Amino acid sequence: MMKTKAKISWLAPALLLGCSIAEAGDVRMYHHGEIPQASEVADILSGGTRGPKMRGISLDAAYSPTKKAGQEVHKLAQPGAEAIGLPVEFAFNSAEIKPNYRTQLDAIAEGIKIAGNIEVMVEGHTDAHGPDAYNEQLSKRRAEAVKRYLVERHGINVSRLIVKGYGEKAPLEHGNPFAAANRRVQFRAAN
Repeated sequence: MMKTKAKISWLAPALLLGCSIAEAGDVRMYHHGEIPQASEVADILSGGTRGPKMRGISLDAAYSPTKKAGQEVHKLAQPGAEAIGLPVEFAFNSAEIKPNYRTQLDAIAEGIKIAGNIEVMVEGHTDAHGPDAYNEQLSKRRAEAVKRYLVERHGINVSRLIVKGYGEKAPLEHGNPFAAANRRVQFRAAN
């Protein structure tokens, strides 16, 4: 599996669809048919606290002649994504989830379960087609549909899922607000 780490605004839409995973700032975006691993979902949603995602070396105090008593050795954390984005598609002017996206949502649900008792923000995003107010409402309805799916199909407690519709306000591709990559659902820990 090829992993691409770049700002989405630098990528052409065709390139985004051609790679397996793209990291956009703090968003780990998956393309159509790419199934997230539940353990990775849990790590991202829990802020990487589930397991050691550290790079660096720490030495025992006995091997560090410059270390004074009481000093701690710090590890350098690998920067990672804070949110997961899925290109969940809906029928035109609809909030009904298409069946071929349910497998991705099933993986997200398993990751939410593994992450423990954290609250998760379910964010809806649209492209720039249509009026701002309409897109904001549409993105919220779609995020609500995803929340409903996670609650009804996977038994996730409804109080753990918070919905927000951003409409077209937070595109992944700033250079092309009409790009398909901007139509997505994202998941992040609600802080």
